[in-house]
Amino acid sequence: MVRRLLAGFEGAKMRRCDGAVRDERGFTMVEMLIAAGITGAVVGGAIMMATSVQRVYSYELNDAAVQQEARFALDWITRTIAAAGSNPYDITVTVCPTAGTFQAIRLDPDLDGDDDDIRVQADVNPPNGVLVDSDVSCDAEDGEDVTIAHDPDAMTITREDAALDDAPVPVTDGIFTDLQFTYLDTNRAATTNASAVIYVQVSVTAQSRARNPYTGDYTTYTYQTEVRVRGR
Repeated sequence: MVRRLLAGFEGAKMRRCDGAVRDERGFTMVEMLIAAGITGAVVGGAIMMATSVQRVYSYELNDAAVQQEARFALDWITRTIAAAGSNPYDITVTVCPTAGTFQAIRLDPDLDGDDDDIRVQADVNPPNGVLVDSDVSCDAEDGEDVTIAHDPDAMTITREDAALDDAPVPVTDGIFTDLQFTYLDTNRAATTNASAVIYVQVSVTAQSRARNPYTGDYTTYTYQTEVRVRGR
């Protein structure tokens, strides 16, 4: 009896072992191709998502720099205009860059009919007058006769100091599509009379360096401010 039980047990064990061996089958070629396809799709999707996220992040980072550049430009322009007409010693004539009358603001100095430039005079280094130092030359007093203008071809904002520069000098990156000055009198009415200007509204428009990944277009940012001319 015992022998028969042991023999039965051993037979069952062998059958189970044999069955297990017969069930341990490998992947077929179709299964491997399906698995490879699924893996490739998952990895490809992950790469595409990472690339998209990186592109959007880079775009947003560049746009933040564009907005910062626009604010910087607006700041130094308004500070320059605010000083216009500062004349503590009542200078009436300036010899630089050519002899002429002291004038706080000159509208449209390039005479092209577009208010995208302004010329500002101020005696910011008294008491020797506007752009005049002790030996009456034009190379010592900077910041007293400044022209600010938009260069639409280079998309920059330029600054030309009569005491220092022979030509306009770009002081911004090439991202500006527009610069506009609007002149107001004491009643805040628009005026073309330079001597009546009390307030100057400044508007700058900057354009993103790359296209928006969502719209495919360039994004523009416009910043505006109003300056009161302190010299009046």
